[in-house]
Amino acid sequence: MLKFCHYIVMTIKNFNDLVFNSHANHPNGVQAKLDLGNNTEISVVSNIGEGSGLYGNVSEGTYEVAVFHNDNMIPLATYDDVIGHQTEEQLTELMANLQGDFQAQFIANLYIGRDEKNNELGLTNHA
Repeated sequence: MLKFCHYIVMTIKNFNDLVFNSHANHPNGVQAKLDLGNNTEISVVSNIGEGSGLYGNVSEGTYEVAVFHNDNMIPLATYDDVIGHQTEEQLTELMANLQGDFQAQFIANLYIGRDEKNNELGLTNHA
């Protein structure tokens, strides 16, 4: 008797999968967007050369990142939806956390952290 096994192989996307193009709003900037699956998209930007206005510079190996889940920006820090000055390694780690079995819990924890900080500061979330 012949049996078949079906395996689903999920390749975790990382920094090397990002394709950078000229930034639409910053003449001295670049941007990459990548679909991570499960209705999650990452947007990574950085200044080039003497550019300014973005929280990172390609020549220093740093980048600014935002993530959208179900078309909503998710809070990557307790104080902001974007985080800047991230290295390639930090971006790869973030991307891994946004994919796979623990994605939902990772995203939920980001919201919990933001809400706890807002409560600590006496602020309410009007999202």
